[in-house]
Amino acid sequence: MDNPQDRFELDSQLTELSRVQPWIEALADRYGFSEDARFAMQLCVEEALANVVLHGYRSEAGHPIVMRASLSEGTLVFAIDDKAPPFAPTEPAPPNGATKPASLESIEPGGNGIRLLHRFAGSLRYERLPDGNRLTIGFPVP
Repeated sequence: MDNPQDRFELDSQLTELSRVQPWIEALADRYGFSEDARFAMQLCVEEALANVVLHGYRSEAGHPIVMRASLSEGTLVFAIDDKAPPFAPTEPAPPNGATKPASLESIEPGGNGIRLLHRFAGSLRYERLPDGNRLTIGFPVP
C-alpha cells in the first residue's frame, strides 16, 4: 500500500470529520469489506478522531491529525497520529452503568467512544510518540 490515497490529513475541527467517510469507503471498496464492517470502520475512526479533537485539542482548530492506512498480515490498519497530550484509549473503558452494547442501534449517545472502539475494532494499539500519540485501529480483511 504505497499509494497517496493511503494518507489523509485533517485539521482539529469536528467539521473535518465529514471528509473521512469517502476515504474509508474507497479503502473498503479496494479490499471488499462488507457493509457492517464498513460501518464499524467508519464508527471507530470517527470516534477516535472526535476524541482527539474534543479532548486532546479541546476543540482548538489549527492542529494537524494525520491518518495512514496500511495492510498488515491480513488486516487493514488505520494509524492516527496527533500531537495532543497523551491518552491511551486502549485501556479498558470504565463502566457506564451497562455492559458492552448488544448492537450499534442500542447505544446511547455520549461517553461511549472508547467502549465502541473496544467493541467494534478488530485490534487497538496505542503508543506514545516523542512528540505525540499514535492510535492504531485494525480490521481483518475479508
